[in-house]
Amino acid sequence: MPHPAPRPLPENAGLVHAGERVALTASIPPKMAERMLGTRNPHGKSNADVLRRLATATDPRRPVIHWLIDFPAHMGEHEASLYEHPFHQLFRAMRPTRDRWWMNPHADERLRAALAKRERYLATPVGAEPPVWMWFESSIIPDDTLLAVARDDDFTHGILSARPFAVWWRQFHSRRTPTLAVNSYPFPWPPGTGLNALTAAQEEHRHAVAKAIRSGDPETLNAAVAAAYGWPADPDDDTLLVRLGELNRARGS
Repeated sequence: MPHPAPRPLPENAGLVHAGERVALTASIPPKMAERMLGTRNPHGKSNADVLRRLATATDPRRPVIHWLIDFPAHMGEHEASLYEHPFHQLFRAMRPTRDRWWMNPHADERLRAALAKRERYLATPVGAEPPVWMWFESSIIPDDTLLAVARDDDFTHGILSARPFAVWWRQFHSRRTPTLAVNSYPFPWPPGTGLNALTAAQEEHRHAVAKAIRSGDPETLNAAVAAAYGWPADPDDDTLLVRLGELNRARGS
Protein backbone atom coordinates (compact mmCIF):
# COMPACT_ATOMS: atom_id res chain seq x y z
CA MET A 1 0.00 0.00 0.00
CA PRO A 2 1.29 3.54 -0.71
CA HIS A 3 2.68 5.55 2.19
CA PRO A 4 2.61 9.37 2.20
CA ALA A 5 5.96 11.12 2.03
CA PRO A 6 7.16 12.17 5.48
CA ARG A 7 8.15 15.66 6.60
CA PRO A 8 11.44 16.57 8.27
CA LEU A 9 10.98 16.76 12.02
CA PRO A 10 12.02 19.90 13.93
CA GLU A 11 13.36 17.66 16.70
CA ASN A 12 15.87 16.17 14.23
CA ALA A 13 17.24 19.54 13.07
CA GLY A 14 21.03 19.52 12.79
CA LEU A 15 21.24 15.74 13.21
CA VAL A 16 22.19 14.69 9.68
CA HIS A 17 24.42 16.32 7.06
CA ALA A 18 25.37 15.51 3.49
CA GLY A 19 29.13 15.32 3.08
CA GLU A 20 31.17 17.96 1.31
CA ARG A 21 31.93 18.10 -2.37
CA VAL A 22 35.63 17.57 -2.98
CA ALA A 23 37.87 20.18 -4.55
CA LEU A 24 39.97 17.72 -6.56
CA THR A 25 42.78 20.22 -7.04
CA ALA A 26 43.18 20.33 -3.26
CA SER A 27 43.43 16.54 -2.85
CA ILE A 28 46.89 15.16 -2.22
CA PRO A 29 48.24 11.60 -1.87
CA PRO A 30 49.11 10.26 1.60
CA LYS A 31 52.88 10.30 0.99
CA MET A 32 52.79 13.98 0.08
CA ALA A 33 50.70 14.68 3.19
CA GLU A 34 53.29 12.84 5.30
CA ARG A 35 56.08 14.98 3.84
CA MET A 36 54.11 18.15 4.49
CA LEU A 37 53.34 17.10 8.06
CA GLY A 38 57.02 16.46 8.67
CA THR A 39 58.08 19.87 7.37
CA ARG A 40 58.24 22.97 9.56
CA ASN A 41 57.46 26.39 8.14
CA PRO A 42 59.55 29.56 8.63
CA HIS A 43 56.99 30.87 11.16
CA GLY A 44 57.33 27.65 13.17
CA LYS A 45 53.77 26.41 12.65
CA SER A 46 52.90 22.91 11.49
CA ASN A 47 51.23 22.14 8.18
CA ALA A 48 48.74 20.12 10.24
CA ASP A 49 46.91 23.46 10.58
CA VAL A 50 45.95 23.37 6.90
CA LEU A 51 45.67 19.65 6.10
CA ARG A 52 42.53 17.61 6.73
CA ARG A 53 41.65 13.97 6.30
CA LEU A 54 38.68 13.24 4.08
CA ALA A 55 36.60 10.04 3.98
CA THR A 56 35.09 8.79 0.73
CA ALA A 57 32.95 5.72 0.05
CA THR A 58 32.95 5.25 -3.70
CA ASP A 59 33.13 1.57 -2.72
CA PRO A 60 30.48 1.27 0.06
CA ARG A 61 32.23 -1.78 1.51
CA ARG A 62 35.58 -0.06 1.90
CA PRO A 63 35.68 3.66 2.74
CA VAL A 64 39.01 5.30 1.96
CA ILE A 65 40.76 8.18 3.74
CA HIS A 66 42.33 10.89 1.57
CA TRP A 67 44.12 14.13 2.39
CA LEU A 68 43.01 17.64 1.52
CA ILE A 69 44.76 21.01 1.58
CA ASP A 70 42.20 23.00 3.53
CA PHE A 71 42.97 26.57 4.55
CA PRO A 72 40.58 27.89 7.25
CA ALA A 73 37.94 30.37 6.09
CA HIS A 74 39.42 33.25 8.09
CA MET A 75 42.93 32.92 6.63
CA GLY A 76 44.17 35.61 4.24
CA GLU A 77 46.55 35.00 1.35
CA HIS A 78 49.67 36.20 3.14
CA GLU A 79 49.04 34.00 6.17
CA ALA A 80 48.22 31.04 3.92
CA SER A 81 51.46 31.54 1.97
CA LEU A 82 53.46 31.02 5.17
CA TYR A 83 52.42 27.36 4.99
CA GLU A 84 54.81 27.08 2.11
CA HIS A 85 54.52 23.55 0.77
CA PRO A 86 50.69 23.27 0.89
CA PHE A 87 50.29 26.80 -0.52
CA HIS A 88 52.62 26.24 -3.48
CA GLN A 89 51.19 22.77 -4.18
CA LEU A 90 47.69 24.25 -4.35
CA PHE A 91 48.90 27.11 -6.53
CA ARG A 92 50.48 24.70 -9.01
CA ALA A 93 47.41 22.44 -9.08
CA MET A 94 44.83 25.23 -9.46
CA ARG A 95 46.52 27.80 -11.70
CA PRO A 96 44.38 30.40 -9.86
CA THR A 97 41.80 32.41 -11.76
CA ARG A 98 39.40 33.46 -8.97
CA ASP A 99 39.53 35.68 -5.91
CA ARG A 100 40.53 33.96 -2.67
CA TRP A 101 41.59 30.98 -4.75
CA TRP A 102 43.33 29.26 -1.80
CA MET A 103 40.04 28.84 0.09
CA ASN A 104 38.04 25.62 -0.13
CA PRO A 105 34.81 26.69 -1.91
CA HIS A 106 33.00 23.55 -0.75
CA ALA A 107 33.75 23.78 2.99
CA ASP A 108 30.48 23.28 4.89
CA GLU A 109 30.86 25.20 8.14
CA ARG A 110 27.61 23.84 9.60
CA LEU A 111 28.77 20.27 9.03
CA ARG A 112 32.20 20.97 10.48
CA ALA A 113 30.81 22.75 13.53
CA ALA A 114 28.39 19.88 14.23
CA LEU A 115 31.13 17.25 13.98
CA ALA A 116 33.58 19.30 16.07
CA LYS A 117 31.26 18.92 19.08
CA ARG A 118 31.75 15.13 19.02
CA GLU A 119 34.68 12.76 19.38
CA ARG A 120 33.27 10.59 16.60
CA TYR A 121 30.27 10.50 14.29
CA LEU A 122 28.24 8.01 12.29
CA ALA A 123 28.22 7.89 8.50
CA THR A 124 26.78 5.66 5.81
CA PRO A 125 27.44 5.61 2.06
CA VAL A 126 24.64 7.56 0.39
CA GLY A 127 23.93 4.72 -2.03
CA ALA A 128 23.97 1.88 0.54
CA GLU A 129 20.91 -0.35 0.71
CA PRO A 130 20.35 -0.96 3.57
CA PRO A 131 22.41 1.80 5.22
CA VAL A 132 25.81 0.71 6.52
CA TRP A 133 26.70 2.85 9.54
CA MET A 134 30.37 3.30 10.42
CA TRP A 135 32.20 5.36 13.01
CA PHE A 136 34.64 8.09 11.95
CA GLU A 137 36.81 10.37 14.06
CA SER A 138 35.35 13.87 14.14
CA SER A 139 38.54 15.31 12.60
CA ILE A 140 37.80 13.40 9.37
CA ILE A 141 35.55 15.23 6.90
CA PRO A 142 32.96 13.10 5.05
CA ASP A 143 32.74 13.76 1.32
CA ASP A 144 29.52 13.75 -0.68
CA THR A 145 29.49 9.96 -1.06
CA LEU A 146 28.66 9.84 2.66
CA LEU A 147 25.80 10.93 4.89
CA ALA A 148 26.92 11.96 8.38
CA VAL A 149 24.95 11.86 11.63
CA ALA A 150 26.43 14.14 14.28
CA ARG A 151 26.00 11.82 17.26
CA ASP A 152 28.56 9.71 19.07
CA ASP A 153 26.38 7.45 21.25
CA ASP A 154 25.64 3.74 20.83
CA PHE A 155 21.90 4.29 21.30
CA THR A 156 21.66 6.37 18.10
CA HIS A 157 23.84 3.80 16.33
CA GLY A 158 21.48 1.05 17.44
CA ILE A 159 18.32 2.87 16.37
CA LEU A 160 19.71 3.63 12.91
CA SER A 161 21.06 0.08 12.47
CA ALA A 162 17.82 -1.70 13.39
CA ARG A 163 15.12 -2.97 11.06
CA PRO A 164 12.55 -0.14 11.54
CA PHE A 165 14.99 2.46 10.22
CA ALA A 166 16.12 0.15 7.39
CA VAL A 167 12.48 -0.16 6.27
CA TRP A 168 12.02 3.63 6.49
CA TRP A 169 15.25 4.21 4.53
CA ARG A 170 14.24 1.82 1.78
CA GLN A 171 10.90 3.59 1.40
CA PHE A 172 11.98 7.23 1.57
CA HIS A 173 15.72 7.55 0.87
CA SER A 174 16.96 8.85 -2.48
CA ARG A 175 20.11 10.48 -3.79
CA ARG A 176 18.01 13.52 -4.71
CA THR A 177 16.93 14.02 -1.07
CA PRO A 178 19.78 12.28 0.80
CA THR A 179 19.02 13.64 4.27
CA LEU A 180 15.23 13.10 4.27
CA ALA A 181 15.14 9.56 5.65
CA VAL A 182 17.08 10.60 8.77
CA ASN A 183 15.56 14.08 9.11
CA SER A 184 12.06 12.65 9.05
CA TYR A 185 12.65 9.53 11.12
CA PRO A 186 10.80 9.50 14.48
CA PHE A 187 13.14 8.13 17.13
CA PRO A 188 11.53 6.45 20.16
CA TRP A 189 11.86 9.90 21.80
CA PRO A 190 13.34 13.14 20.39
CA PRO A 191 17.11 12.70 19.91
CA GLY A 192 17.87 15.96 21.69
CA THR A 193 16.33 14.73 24.96
CA GLY A 194 18.92 15.10 27.71
CA LEU A 195 19.92 12.08 29.76
CA ASN A 196 18.57 13.70 32.92
CA ALA A 197 15.18 14.14 31.22
CA LEU A 198 14.71 10.44 30.38
CA THR A 199 12.22 8.39 32.35
CA ALA A 200 13.47 5.29 34.14
CA ALA A 201 11.89 3.13 31.43
CA GLN A 202 13.53 5.15 28.65
CA GLU A 203 16.88 4.86 30.40
CA GLU A 204 16.49 1.07 30.53
CA HIS A 205 15.59 0.94 26.83
CA ARG A 206 18.52 3.19 25.99
CA HIS A 207 20.95 0.85 27.75
CA ALA A 208 19.35 -2.21 26.13
CA VAL A 209 19.68 -0.77 22.61
CA ALA A 210 23.28 0.34 23.22
CA LYS A 211 24.20 -3.09 24.60
CA ALA A 212 22.52 -4.83 21.66
CA ILE A 213 24.37 -2.83 18.97
CA ARG A 214 27.66 -3.51 20.71
CA SER A 215 26.86 -7.23 20.79
CA GLY A 216 26.47 -7.33 17.00
CA ASP A 217 23.37 -9.57 17.16
CA PRO A 218 20.64 -8.21 14.80
CA GLU A 219 17.78 -10.12 16.43
CA THR A 220 18.65 -8.80 19.88
CA LEU A 221 18.98 -5.29 18.48
CA ASN A 222 15.63 -5.41 16.65
CA ALA A 223 13.89 -6.69 19.78
CA ALA A 224 15.47 -3.95 21.94
CA VAL A 225 14.48 -1.21 19.47
CA ALA A 226 10.90 -2.54 19.17
CA ALA A 227 10.66 -2.52 22.97
CA ALA A 228 11.87 1.09 23.06
CA TYR A 229 8.90 1.99 20.83
CA GLY A 230 6.54 -0.20 22.86
CA TRP A 231 5.87 -2.48 19.87
CA PRO A 232 5.77 -6.26 19.44
CA ALA A 233 9.15 -7.72 18.56
CA ASP A 234 8.64 -8.41 14.84
CA PRO A 235 5.99 -6.31 13.03
CA ASP A 236 5.85 -6.62 9.24
CA ASP A 237 7.17 -3.85 6.97
CA ASP A 238 3.78 -2.25 6.25
CA THR A 239 2.94 -2.15 9.95
CA LEU A 240 6.29 -0.50 10.68
CA LEU A 241 5.74 2.13 8.01
CA VAL A 242 2.22 2.88 9.25
CA ARG A 243 3.36 3.26 12.85
CA LEU A 244 6.43 5.33 11.98
CA GLY A 245 4.32 7.47 9.64
CA GLU A 246 1.84 8.15 12.41
CA LEU A 247 4.66 9.20 14.72
CA ASN A 248 6.14 11.43 12.02
CA ARG A 249 2.82 13.21 11.46
CA ALA A 250 2.13 13.57 15.20
CA ARG A 251 5.52 15.08 15.96
CA GLY A 252 5.65 17.23 12.84
CA SER A 253 2.30 18.89 13.47
